[in-house]
Amino acid sequence: MPSSSNSNSKPRSRSSSPDSHQNSPFNHILCLLLSCISTLFLFLVILYNIPFAADETGDLDNRLWLVKLSTRVRQWGFTMWGWCSWSSPSGGGGGGGYSINDAQCTRKSFWSLPADAPNGLESVNLPSEIAKSLSISGFLLTFLLIISFALMIDLLITLRFHSPKQPPAVGKIYWTPPRKMRYTTWVAYCLRNFYLRIVAVIVILAWGLPVIVVAAVGVEKFNDDNQGYIGNSIQVEGDKMSLGSGWILSLVALISLLIIQINIPLAGLWNDSRRSGKKH
Repeated sequence: MPSSSNSNSKPRSRSSSPDSHQNSPFNHILCLLLSCISTLFLFLVILYNIPFAADETGDLDNRLWLVKLSTRVRQWGFTMWGWCSWSSPSGGGGGGGYSINDAQCTRKSFWSLPADAPNGLESVNLPSEIAKSLSISGFLLTFLLIISFALMIDLLITLRFHSPKQPPAVGKIYWTPPRKMRYTTWVAYCLRNFYLRIVAVIVILAWGLPVIVVAAVGVEKFNDDNQGYIGNSIQVEGDKMSLGSGWILSLVALISLLIIQINIPLAGLWNDSRRSGKKH
């Protein structure tokens, strides 16, 4: 006589299949937030410090400069699109650090100093990293912004992508969407692929690392050349160069993008294990 337990058994649902796995949304949302942060920071760095006029009247001291130079009389802020100068507080520029009629700005892409310096910079001995390389290396951040924005969109559209399990981290690369696979599922396969993440890391470093290194080396070289020694102590003279807030935001954006490339293969994406991921 057949057992009654067999007749009362129910078919197993797809989500309870031993091959299915519902991944936690935490890592996916974390990566999405990091991509939003990197996109916003790069957008601000690239657009918030463009000198639109020769007599710029904005709050120049708080712009997102890549590099800042302070002397006894004037201060300069450098970006990929040019630079601005204004009076130092000790130079009589007023409590805000500069006066409206005192600010001078130069807007020029791919600038080089002292060739493009009409406002006193020819008298400042800048290292070649700042004078020759800062503009072109900073311009590469525009490509990094495109990558960051595209990654943010990919992470957004793959929230709860249809797949009973995580795409393999080490597997076949699908350069185009397979005929029977949903587009968002294919994007998730690309995001999870370890080899494509290695390519992404190389591209991100190629676009984002030059300006970080160029600015840091140039600032250190300038400050080393402008300090004197009295006995065993160091006396810093009037001219001092520092990394600007734009450099800091660029570094944070670069690190955020690199963390994403590591987290996705290791911790996976947020899938909907009840769906097959196939086109209907």
